[in-house]
Amino acid sequence: MITTLTQSQILGFSNVTVRIKNEARDSRPILEAIGLQLERGETLGIVGGSGSGKSTLLRLAAGVLTPGLVLDQGEVTTVGKNLLVATPAERSNIYGSVVALVAQSIGESLTPHLTVLSHFRDTVSGEAVDERVLESLAEVGLGGEKYLHRYPHQLSGGERQRVLLALALVRSPQLLLLDEPTSALDVSIGSEVLTTIDRLQRSRGFALVCVSHDLGVVSQISKRIAVMNQGRIVELGQTSQVLRSPSHEYTKALVSSIPKLDQRIRESSSQSNETVLVCRGLQIVRGQTTRAIDSLDLEIKQGEVVGIIGESGSGKSSLLSAICGLVSVTGGSLHDGDGYDLSTALQMRPREVLSSIQMVFQNPDDSLNPMRTVAQSLSRYTHATNSEISSALLSVGLGEQFLTRRPREMSGGEKQRAAIARALLAEPRLLLLDEVTSALDVTVQAAVMKTLADLQRKLNIAMIIVSHDIALVASFVDRILVLRNGQLVEQGSVDDVIKSPRDSYTQNLINISARRAAI
Repeated sequence: MITTLTQSQILGFSNVTVRIKNEARDSRPILEAIGLQLERGETLGIVGGSGSGKSTLLRLAAGVLTPGLVLDQGEVTTVGKNLLVATPAERSNIYGSVVALVAQSIGESLTPHLTVLSHFRDTVSGEAVDERVLESLAEVGLGGEKYLHRYPHQLSGGERQRVLLALALVRSPQLLLLDEPTSALDVSIGSEVLTTIDRLQRSRGFALVCVSHDLGVVSQISKRIAVMNQGRIVELGQTSQVLRSPSHEYTKALVSSIPKLDQRIRESSSQSNETVLVCRGLQIVRGQTTRAIDSLDLEIKQGEVVGIIGESGSGKSSLLSAICGLVSVTGGSLHDGDGYDLSTALQMRPREVLSSIQMVFQNPDDSLNPMRTVAQSLSRYTHATNSEISSALLSVGLGEQFLTRRPREMSGGEKQRAAIARALLAEPRLLLLDEVTSALDVTVQAAVMKTLADLQRKLNIAMIIVSHDIALVASFVDRILVLRNGQLVEQGSVDDVIKSPRDSYTQNLINISARRAAI
């Protein structure tokens, strides 16, 4: 069935309700009675918590209904067509040239064994020539032939995001759909990507829908905003009006939960003299010559919380990976508080050392087995009982119903909270947190960070938290380290680094963060 929109409309949702297949009729729908229209050339931001239905809504706009879900009622029309019933030939003609979707997961969107040039040639079915590809890459800020023959693993997160943007726009679509375009990027690179998107949208005039849990992102590139909660649009209006004077209680909670540079989630506490981690002259080389960490000295005490900030490629995640044994140490020394040599390979470490250092990864799909239920994943190495698992899940905001769910039945934020719960079950002395809130909306983020603060105070756990969100780091930690190109360029107390940064690189990061928070 083909439905014609008014000439000015490019996207329409008419009383759309989506449910989980075979669930009871009285269960809460994934989407409920969604009514929404988008004009040609208009920009719309969609915000809401994990599991609110915003990504499902975006995929529906692209004609994709997630397996396990059913369209209960209503109709979605995209550029005049109901893509859910379009033929393969119609979809082939529409995707890329009329509608383009940039998915949330950068890693899953690019094929590892294909070069950048090969991705373009696949996308445009042999129509592209090198000059056209170069023009598309230059338009998103990737100038030069050096990018044509690189593979995804040879690109930074920001470069991969720009490649995806160039791929989406190479055939000049009328509608661009973005799902969390900056969730994997640091504030400086993320800001550059958003500026690029805004510039291209203004010059080309395509309509834009951007889904994000980050209110700062949608406020930068969207003139209109829809706020979603539990499958419904609870507030819709001009972005500036909605964010400055929200009318719905949920929107008010979102705005009030945004981390601020001058607000604390956790107050600093007295620290023990007992050391849990020491590194001296630490060096980590990735590949043949890339110095991910260069001559780093660091010591962490029991109960201390240290934050590490820096752009993509600065060495933050490499440091955490070395501490937990996933990356080899090239030079210097790395020991725990008992003097155990942490340069020892992961598989050679004794069980007590493995338990004492736990890491929560940025992408929970990397740590949750898709074939196992949450209860099975959380009990596999901790040997925790269902009661203990339920308590751990409750501490991060997940009810007992999640015990039997598998990752595919959970949102990104729900999976991340399950991963945090599993790490806490091991009762570690040192907890490593690598961008653990990047998939969470600000209300859930605030709840998770409060939980971590309560647990840290109760158990006196030492923590290292890596995050692109400088305001979040500043609100939670005792001490901040700033890394750039593997080197420590600045460190000190939160007040020293945030209020009186000495290094120009630190100053730039903080200025960008302050602008993003001032929505």
